Amino acid sequence: MERFQKYIEDREFVRWILQPSQNLNDYWHNYLADHPEEQEPVALARKLILSVRTKNEAESGNESLDLLATILREIDRRKRRNYFLTLGFSALKYAAVGLLFFVLGMTFYNNQKSEELKALYFMLAETLTNSNHIQLLLSDGNHVVISEQESDIEYTNGGQLIINKQDTLQTNAQPKKNFQNQLIVPYGKHSSIKLPDGTLAHLNAGSRLVYPAAFAGKTREVFLVGEGFFEVAHHESMPFLVNTSDVEVLALGTKFNVSAYPSDPVIETVLVEGKVNVKENGFRFLSNDFLLKPNQKAAYHKEESQIIINTVNVQNYISWHDGFLNLTTSDLNQVTRKLERFYAIQIILDSPELPSETITGKLKLVEEPAIALGILAKTAGVELTKIDETTYALK
Repeated sequence: MERFQKYIEDREFVRWILQPSQNLNDYWHNYLADHPEEQEPVALARKLILSVRTKNEAESGNESLDLLATILREIDRRKRRNYFLTLGFSALKYAAVGLLFFVLGMTFYNNQKSEELKALYFMLAETLTNSNHIQLLLSDGNHVVISEQESDIEYTNGGQLIINKQDTLQTNAQPKKNFQNQLIVPYGKHSSIKLPDGTLAHLNAGSRLVYPAAFAGKTREVFLVGEGFFEVAHHESMPFLVNTSDVEVLALGTKFNVSAYPSDPVIETVLVEGKVNVKENGFRFLSNDFLLKPNQKAAYHKEESQIIINTVNVQNYISWHDGFLNLTTSDLNQVTRKLERFYAIQIILDSPELPSETITGKLKLVEEPAIALGILAKTAGVELTKIDETTYALK
């Protein structure tokens, strides 16, 4: 990660990619000849820089000059001043990673969704998600870091951002077109955000939401990695669209839950109220649409590229938002995976038959993981062992 990062922050490297000269060509070719182990990170950095071009830049005929100036200004600005609003701790060590994640988020919204860039985006997102604090990367350059366990974020009509009902930040009243904001929730934390259109999005642990500074056009588009419960503000002429790595969920005014963790084999969309349309997204050559009714679940199986519709008890899928897990013949492997994300811990199932063991009941997500795990162990009839502060074993 650090090898790749250093090239993005190198002015002369960026200049070589966008405005090559004989001197720059000679220098970097000699450098790669002397350091063959750097060829892969150099290639990734080159691909990222060349990919970040907005539609307007492409039409101007001067996209290389415009992009070079934009990137170099951003590098200088981030190095020259502390452009962070920090709530509770110093966020400087995440500066460069946050910049890369921000730039890649722009790339997603410029319709350049190559598999390599998508993989790189998830790698950077995972780096940020593994931090200890909730982070909000804003399109105007601000980086908000929140140290509390939970956060409540709200946009006002006047362009202000209110955090946890007390901290206020004035955002850019006229955000740049195609620039995106990004909310990053690490494992062990949770966040709710009221988007500029009034939609409420509740993000579970280990999730990221990319959204525009202002919704415009025919749809209100966001991009989700992880799990989110959405209460969509009704806007009949502008549907709300949730993009994930493999599935698109389209809604008008409704309540639904989407679980799209990269490590999970299935992407699940569960409808609580209203109607939503679910389909495979633009990464696929063929796409089928499915209209969900309340109490239905659309499960997209990544390996088979197949969507299966079932009638379900929605509480089993949305209860995390209310602070508990509603378990109905749930297998222990699924339950422990949710608890690992919720508490940012590791749970070892120290017996081959345990992962498929089913349990039923309600599990309150209390503050201390040991208490919740103790209740789970008692319900499942297994023994709980604490190995260290973040590792537990069930056997």
